[in-house]
Order: sequence, then C-alpha cells, then structure tokens
Amino acid sequence: MARRKKDERPDAAPWHRAGFEEAPQAPFVADESDRPGFGVANRLRLTLGPGGRVVIPAALREAMQVEEGDALLAWLDDGELHLLSPRVGARQAQAMMRDLLGSGLADDLIADRRREAEAEARG
Repeated sequence: MARRKKDERPDAAPWHRAGFEEAPQAPFVADESDRPGFGVANRLRLTLGPGGRVVIPAALREAMQVEEGDALLAWLDDGELHLLSPRVGARQAQAMMRDLLGSGLADDLIADRRREAEAEARG
C-alpha cells in the first residue's frame, strides 16, 4: 500500500491541503486603547513564506476591511511594517479633519443656507 503525503488526506482542512502548516489563528480582538488593534495582546505570530510572502489571517483581513485583490498601503516606521486599507485610511483622514475643523461645520453651512433662503423668500 502506497503511503500518502500528509497534505493528500481527504479529511484535511483546506488550509492544510493548500500546503500551510499552521492551524487557523484565534479571532482578532482589538483592545480598548486609543489605537484599536495595537498592543501586545493583539499580536499574532506569522511566518515569512517563499518569496517573502506573509498570509494575513482572515480575522485580521476582516478587521482591516480588505479582501483578496484589494490594494494596501504599506510603510516602515522604526522597523515596524504597517499595512493600511485605503477604506480605513480614508476614515482616519475624515476623523482627523473633523477634529481639526470641528464637526459643526456642515451644520453651520446648512443654517447659513436656510437663513439666505428665508431672506430671499421675504424679498
């Protein structure tokens, strides 16, 4: 009887059949700090694969709001690799602008337009 390779088992999990040796990671849980997802409690151990590839676990991809084929922004900061989805980056930029400009800017503009419309209606 021929011996099967361990990745040829019919009952093997999909990640195992694909040649990955690591079991699925536990769900990603963000801490309550100012920077969600950061901190020692939320770090995962990933393995650098052939060609420098790293598989981002599904729970992290979900938290980052990215899917296969999506673009990511990447940069190094003091030896740390940072990955950011454009969608989350846009939300962060909007939040920064709200902090700088104040959240009442749109409300002020609407109130001005209403006053102008009322003045114009009166003649």
